[in-house]
Amino acid sequence: MLQTDFTSFIIVSYIDIKKRLTGQYKGIVESFLSLSILNAVNIILPLITLPYLIRVVGLEKYGAYSIVYTILQYVLLLSAYGFSYTTTKLIAQNREDISLVSKIFYSTIYARLAISIPALFFFLLVILLFYPSDYLIMYVGGIGMVLGDILNPVWLFQGYEKMRYMTIANFICKILFTILIFVFITSEGDYIYINVLNSLGYIVSGIITIYISYRYFHIRRPIFSIPDIVLQFKEGWSVFLSTIFMNLYRNSNIFILGFFVSEYNVGIYSTAEKVIKAVQSLIAPVSNALFPYFAASFKNNDVPNNARRVIALNKKLFYALLLLSLIVIATSDIMNTLISGGEDKLITYLICLMSPVICIGGMNYILGIVGLVNLNYNHLFLKFVTISGLASMAFLIITVPIAGVYSASLSMIIAETVLFFYCFRKIKMAASN
Repeated sequence: MLQTDFTSFIIVSYIDIKKRLTGQYKGIVESFLSLSILNAVNIILPLITLPYLIRVVGLEKYGAYSIVYTILQYVLLLSAYGFSYTTTKLIAQNREDISLVSKIFYSTIYARLAISIPALFFFLLVILLFYPSDYLIMYVGGIGMVLGDILNPVWLFQGYEKMRYMTIANFICKILFTILIFVFITSEGDYIYINVLNSLGYIVSGIITIYISYRYFHIRRPIFSIPDIVLQFKEGWSVFLSTIFMNLYRNSNIFILGFFVSEYNVGIYSTAEKVIKAVQSLIAPVSNALFPYFAASFKNNDVPNNARRVIALNKKLFYALLLLSLIVIATSDIMNTLISGGEDKLITYLICLMSPVICIGGMNYILGIVGLVNLNYNHLFLKFVTISGLASMAFLIITVPIAGVYSASLSMIIAETVLFFYCFRKIKMAASN
């Protein structure tokens, strides 16, 4: 009853605020509110399920699950390609042309399928060669995550600045996934089924959002055009490489740690990293709502003025990001107790060590994605991310045999700091021209 009242309160409050929105900022504020609700769900529900999973399956089995989940994230990363930004930008700049939007819609989905199928087989081979049989079961059970993610056209809703549709679909599916966790994960051996439940959530979400695309955005009948698919690949190439290298240092630590430390220590690091990423997601509604808004407003090609707007925005967000980092440090022990029962103090230390990533990483998104990508400096952003990613990976591989999980935490800070230096310098130069 209490959960129903809380859900009703959120929905009614959201509708009431939305009715008050007028003017040029209606889309950006609507996207912000929708993404804020979704992020609140993404933060609150793991705070419920994560402690439960750790207690039921244990840190060691949770570490094994985390490794397979990370491998599946590689497939999702490859299939995303860069469309989250390039396709969003194209739709934001061509909203009125439903015929063109439909072409973009289908060519993006077909392109993602073309990437996903060989990627799934490649990582299947990796699992078969290097991991035990239970990893294979978890991997196969998680393939539905990839299919559901392909069917979920986030870039369509973001380009139109109508994120409420995605929020509704994902809200329903996150609740469903949480309920299924408590119903089906009841003993240590059930850890192999967690990804199956993840898959169900993704697929349901994908089906709902595809229906919304046809019903409310009037996407036309399926179109298959190889030239259009090739065009999407060309548009997203530099951003794709940028996201690859960015995720090498943001998502590869768990994978690399799996070769050098025990599954128990992987579980400890994964738990601390999830806390940092959950806090980082607090700023995601702002940055994700700003991207399509700036994409549309930057069409005037006034680079110096647009770059100055990015710098001004980044300065305003800095204080909020810094405050978030300090709050995380102050409450790290409390969060460790809530999530893992305080089973290992190392989780607290790692949360504190990685806290600067919240501030620096948030600024990098504004400078790099909202700034450089929308200013058509995709190639430079790729260069900066490549340098940052390689520096981080080199540090991690060299030091992880000695420093273990501490090495993984430090590598994230190094990468974000190097990336910030390059992105800020370029935006500053663009603003002064």
